[in-house]
Amino acid sequence: MPVEPKKILMMLTSGPGTPERCAAPFFFAIGAAKMGHDVSLFFTMQATQLLKQGVADHVCAREDGQPISQFIQRALDSGVKFYICSASLELNDIDQTELIEQVDNLVSSTFLTKRGLESDLVLSF
Repeated sequence: MPVEPKKILMMLTSGPGTPERCAAPFFFAIGAAKMGHDVSLFFTMQATQLLKQGVADHVCAREDGQPISQFIQRALDSGVKFYICSASLELNDIDQTELIEQVDNLVSSTFLTKRGLESDLVLSF
């Protein structure tokens, strides 16, 4: 029996400093998107660093693992939507022009609350 599509929001806070925590949210997001759910990833704190051009190419969850950039591309190809906390750009000293070109959804601090209240499931990584 098919599952009714749900809205899923995942908040990512881990970045290159904790590489072992970086792959899981993409893995879960890709799986949920393939099940037909509406999946959004909200990048804040250090997770925003993963969207800076070139950074995710050099971050792997394990020593012999795939770079996080491959997980990012698979998530985007699966229809997962990416949102970046605009304040986290300043926190990480990143200019919007330095983000990977596939991502341009800058949102304010109220996004997390608003989208969270609209979602059927909210996960935090």
